[in-house]
Amino acid sequence: MWELDVFEKTLSPALLLSYYDLPPPLKRCFSYCAVFPKDHTIQIDDLIKLWMAQSYLDSKSDGEMETIVREYFENLAARSFFQDFEKDDKGNIVRCKMHDIVHDFAQFLTNNECLIVEDDCENLKTNLSLQKGRHATVIVHGSTRFSFSVNKARNLHTLLVVSDNGCKIDSFPLDSFQQLKYLRAMDLRGNDSIVELPREVGEFIHLRYLNLSRCRALKTLPETICGLCNLQTLDVRLCLGLRKLPQGMGNLVNLRHFLFTYYEEFSEQINLAKGVGRLTSLRTLPFFIVSDECKIEDMRNLKELRGRLEIRGLVNVKDAEKAEKAELKNKKHLHGLTLHFTTGRMQERMKKVAKALQPHPNLKSLSIVQYQVREWPRWMMEPSLLQLTHLLLSHIACQCLPPLGELPLLENLNIQYMPRVKYVGGEFLGSSSAIAFPRLKHLGFSEMQEWEIWEVKEEGRKVMPSLLSLKISASPKLATLPDLLQTLLQK
Repeated sequence: MWELDVFEKTLSPALLLSYYDLPPPLKRCFSYCAVFPKDHTIQIDDLIKLWMAQSYLDSKSDGEMETIVREYFENLAARSFFQDFEKDDKGNIVRCKMHDIVHDFAQFLTNNECLIVEDDCENLKTNLSLQKGRHATVIVHGSTRFSFSVNKARNLHTLLVVSDNGCKIDSFPLDSFQQLKYLRAMDLRGNDSIVELPREVGEFIHLRYLNLSRCRALKTLPETICGLCNLQTLDVRLCLGLRKLPQGMGNLVNLRHFLFTYYEEFSEQINLAKGVGRLTSLRTLPFFIVSDECKIEDMRNLKELRGRLEIRGLVNVKDAEKAEKAELKNKKHLHGLTLHFTTGRMQERMKKVAKALQPHPNLKSLSIVQYQVREWPRWMMEPSLLQLTHLLLSHIACQCLPPLGELPLLENLNIQYMPRVKYVGGEFLGSSSAIAFPRLKHLGFSEMQEWEIWEVKEEGRKVMPSLLSLKISASPKLATLPDLLQTLLQK
């Protein structure tokens, strides 16, 4: 058993002082990390949602919950409570670990409220019978059949199942968890024995975080899950067998993050349930699939959506007025958007629908796919998306390129399969800016089968001064590059 004087000798004085200087919410967030096994790679996005599920925020905090909790993590990271950081291309920390001594200190602070349980059943029974346990992680080392004994562990707030080295659980008796009525977070990811959740899960009224990702045998979610009025996160990504969602999903009024996977190769997809428009707290929704039950206008009230969104099934939008009611131009927190149209002959209707789906000018990344109309929507022909840094145009029937050179922050541009384009010239550069493509670094063209001529005329202004790479493939009729680009790429 660790004593405080031991940590005073082994931990650096600066780290101890940093801990004592922390406000109470950050102290709770730090000590909660003892629930993870030693040397465990912590996913920051999951950690933030788990902290939210435990209501660790300062009650006086004013602002976006996820932003505040992210700041908690950044504060702890700056004080060296975490290490081995992995970052994304924007420099944000996405994964980290804790030093073993720091982990022991966190475990000491929780006074055994956090349990790390190995997968032999006797150890499991012993540990989960400890009445002080509030947060438990079960580590699966091999293909295992569990026989939980949770009679005296009714006060658990967190139950995480961690699969070691890709091992799986053959039998996971969810029915025995009916007594865990105080659970706030349950993570059963990667469990191939779960075909369905018991309807009693609807009695977990305190549950805020439910992760069922990679439960590949999962086929249905019980309708009772829609009674979890406090649920903030529902993760069913990579649940290959899940095709249908409960009809009462609209009752999850506090749901902030709904994560699922769209499979391009599957003919039968998850369809969003009727009533999704009532989920006004949603921050994360990776896909919005327009169908008979889920209308495009249901997006109107999803004003808090953040991150990336892909809209599919646009062929099911019957008229532009419905698309305009989605109020996409008011979704100011979205930074990434994919508009996925469908091959068809309804050109006039799709043109009007596309016009009505004008994004908010804050957008950073845009993909337009399968747009089978010969004319671009007006918002693509005007410099309206001035914050755009990434743009993908794929399988487009338009006959010319829009004036993308007028986008001042565009860094990555990828154009694929535009079979009607034969000539690229001044229209691509635009005419209203002194520098065309001032920040463009990476430019790619592929499958431009009819493209024959590419002209770039400076006309007293700079063109692509920041260009680092140019890739052109499967464009057999293009004979030469403009002299200016050849000169730029030789530097």
